[in-house]
Amino acid sequence: MTAFPRLMEPIRLGRCEIANRIVLTGHGTGMPKDGTPNDQMIAYYEERAKGGTGLIMLGSQQVHPSSPGITGLLCNYDDRIIPGLARLARAVQRHGTKVFGYLSHMGFATSARPVPLWSASAGYEEKYGEVAHEMTAAEIAMIVAAHADAAARCIEAGLDGIEVHCGHGLLVQQFLSPLSNHRSDGYGGSRENRARFAMEILAAVRARIGPDVPLGIRCSGDELVPGGLGAGEMAEIVPMLVAAGRLDFVDVSAGTDGNLVSNMLHEPPMGLPPGPFRPVARTIRERIGVPVIHGTRIHTAEFAEEMLEAGDADMAGMARALIADPHLPRKAREGTPERITPCIACEQACFGRLYRGRAISCLGNPVTGRETELAAPASVLAPQKVLVIGGGPAGMEAALAAARRGHRVTLAEATERLGGRLDLARRPVGRSEWARLIGFKAAELARAGVTVRTGVAADRALIAALAPGRAILATGAVPRPFLLPGAPPGTILTLDEAVLDWSEGGSRIGRRVLVHDGMNRAPALALALSLAQSGHEVTLSTAAFHAGQNLEIQNLTYFQRECLRAGVRFLATVVPLRVEDGAVVFHNVMTRTETERLAADSLVAALPGLPRNGLAADLEALGIPYEVIGDAYAPRDAEAAILEGLEAGLRA
Repeated sequence: MTAFPRLMEPIRLGRCEIANRIVLTGHGTGMPKDGTPNDQMIAYYEERAKGGTGLIMLGSQQVHPSSPGITGLLCNYDDRIIPGLARLARAVQRHGTKVFGYLSHMGFATSARPVPLWSASAGYEEKYGEVAHEMTAAEIAMIVAAHADAAARCIEAGLDGIEVHCGHGLLVQQFLSPLSNHRSDGYGGSRENRARFAMEILAAVRARIGPDVPLGIRCSGDELVPGGLGAGEMAEIVPMLVAAGRLDFVDVSAGTDGNLVSNMLHEPPMGLPPGPFRPVARTIRERIGVPVIHGTRIHTAEFAEEMLEAGDADMAGMARALIADPHLPRKAREGTPERITPCIACEQACFGRLYRGRAISCLGNPVTGRETELAAPASVLAPQKVLVIGGGPAGMEAALAAARRGHRVTLAEATERLGGRLDLARRPVGRSEWARLIGFKAAELARAGVTVRTGVAADRALIAALAPGRAILATGAVPRPFLLPGAPPGTILTLDEAVLDWSEGGSRIGRRVLVHDGMNRAPALALALSLAQSGHEVTLSTAAFHAGQNLEIQNLTYFQRECLRAGVRFLATVVPLRVEDGAVVFHNVMTRTETERLAADSLVAALPGLPRNGLAADLEALGIPYEVIGDAYAPRDAEAAILEGLEAGLRA
């Protein structure tokens, strides 16, 4: 008997039987180059089918040129998409997985200047800063027909069903919401009028695809914006949509992409709890007579099983969890959930890459998005001794990949624990999920037979004694020096020193703390938040336009909100210049003048590190082939470190 009986139970959506209740919910991949599925995208979805996912919702397909296919979206404007969809369908279906098309129109929830954007009204959307064109009755009819045409193409290509996007602040929700619909005709005003556009789309799609093809919607059960669609009103609207389209399922999410806080809440980053909108899904489920899919950070098989058992939903949407491990369903079915690569909600390589115009991947599993180039490695014909020096993210991944190829691997770590900078990253408030990734990788090293030696500082003598055939140097970085004229001795700490002192109950940090952030990512913000919540008076300064400037939008919004709530003060476009009369004097990098003065007891310098690669000379002298990876090569982030570790291990 499986440990996940509800999750592995088959279910019918209309006349379509799904093998289990795990759904890869629709999400952008950034993979298409011309609006049609390519080899990279097909391989990505096929790997999730191989792993046993019951139902795959493709990334959203734009149904009309007035919704431009930017950031690697699929464009179902005409028949050009059919051959690619047909190839994708065959690749997924041969593994027993069903695949549905996911139709959408962005409305003004995008930016494609100079292309004008369409919406219910001439509104302004804060995330992208675009003013919309208010759609005419003829344009509304055009988009209704475009949805039906796009659905027909999906079915012609061999897809198994259709989902229409009615949520997340896209065009259909822009009509549904009183925040964005200010019309005075038959498509605005009353609840029924605001729902008319959605109902016409669903009726037209149903008429085109017929009664036997599963049809459903994705909706936001709560807009998560004051004055917007609440759970109560959506519980009234969704039954109307079910009736209009004779729907077979409803996929309940929450939020709108058009509001920064709402966008962050419905794509919750590390620091927020999993499954925050299960009650919203349950409320809608109790009002309709068709199965409900729910997916907002359903992050583990155990959590999904408990959600289904509790009656909050009928199917578990697991987008990021399946990005992290495409074989989650198989491992759950086989009773080995501990082998599932965890999604820790860091959002660095999924959303982070997508917002940089790149194809998605996963920090903990770099094979994601690279299925065609990083296929399962073949075993080596002549195994050798491989020494990996450094047990941080790059070193652990390199050791793991080399061992899986059949090499005899020793990993030497100078400290008493694995993790490297991840061991620091896990310590501040809300960052403990990094420990899940460390623990998973450490357990996989043991399973792969890697000899792990902690508390062992590698030197030339040790390397010579081990006599490896190849070495991988992953010794990380050292803190960059920060000199501030006039600062009293002991008042300046590195980020590493401050995190350790705070997390271990030390006393080096004074009451009034200045954190100067030279990286503008998560580490300094996480420390500032931790210190503020511990009673310190915290100011965070940066030379950038704002704190966290290099973060993806969800993490940026999270840290800005939480730090402001905790009382952190932000100073932008400044750098500390000197300490004078007990106060830090700042230099404004824009005006090039001395500006602020701040009294502080401690200053924490959060700066990019410097490579620690001194052992390269010893390896060179010993004649041992080697390569330098991760921060030891160039200090960056964990995504780069783990990817380079994997690649180095595959080359060993």
